[in-house]
Amino acid sequence: MAAPLQNLKALIVGTGAVGCIYGWRMSQTAAVTTVCRSNYDVVRRDGFAIKSKKWGEGTFRPFSVIKNTSEAAKDEFDYVVVTMKALPDIVDLSQIIRPAITSGKTTIVLIQNGLGIEQPIADAFPSNPLLSVVAYIGTSQTSAGNIVMMGDEHLLMSQYPKGDEKSAKAAEEFLELMKAGGVTIKQIPDINRIRWQKLIWNASFSAVCVATNLNTSQVLAHEPSVTLVKHIMEDVIRAANSYGHGFDAEHEIAQMFKNTNSVASDYRPSMLLDSDRGQPMEVEVIIGNPLRLAQKNGVSVPYLESIYSICSAINASKQGKIKVEARI
Repeated sequence: MAAPLQNLKALIVGTGAVGCIYGWRMSQTAAVTTVCRSNYDVVRRDGFAIKSKKWGEGTFRPFSVIKNTSEAAKDEFDYVVVTMKALPDIVDLSQIIRPAITSGKTTIVLIQNGLGIEQPIADAFPSNPLLSVVAYIGTSQTSAGNIVMMGDEHLLMSQYPKGDEKSAKAAEEFLELMKAGGVTIKQIPDINRIRWQKLIWNASFSAVCVATNLNTSQVLAHEPSVTLVKHIMEDVIRAANSYGHGFDAEHEIAQMFKNTNSVASDYRPSMLLDSDRGQPMEVEVIIGNPLRLAQKNGVSVPYLESIYSICSAINASKQGKIKVEARI
């Protein structure tokens, strides 16, 4: 294996489809270690087999493949890139990544869904640069180690907190690293608006798909479900605007439905796929956090509150957390 161009070391935590794609692109100029769980044996033996509409077919053989971050403690990383699901109600991410973080050196990059994911990490690692990234990508792991990426991709990235000086240089370097791998990435001043905007779709379509067990096209074909999606979108927009984001509700909703019809037809969102598999869903960061922020500002969001109750119950049930004592 050729030596990395810049002798950079990166660790991908949660190497499923998204982590694989961006680890693959980073590996063009860095030594990339991947934390793999269910796909560990296959990836260690064969690497990842990738089919990408943007970059063609290829094989990604990580510099190293490990089962958990404890195995990474012997090394020092320039980047720890988190692409695992955001499940603060189940796992403490700061404790998961702690063995791989070198104080003052390692840049932590969160490529995750949802709202309010950054502050716990900022609190846990105050001397480390922190970058928050929103990904727009369609990719899936069809079987262990086999990745299919549909269409294009792009990343939006911001320092956290906004304008954080210690993260400024890290942001520039990460931008160049990703661009060297052909990734479309743009730095923006504040990621919160983008996270709210993505939630307009995720907290509505994803949640309604879970509640109804319908894909996007089936939801669009059922008028009561369409009405519910619109009401949830309106709730999310009111909550976001109470924090000064200034979304135009009519425009945003129309755009979300247009995009769903054009690029996300017959689509089962990741939250619904998690439900199908009986895996934990990102209910708290996608629905719960915007609900709590709305309530904090005194904003009425009845539809968001209702869909949270439903999806939270489904999540708890599938995790075996709802138990009723037998009565004699």
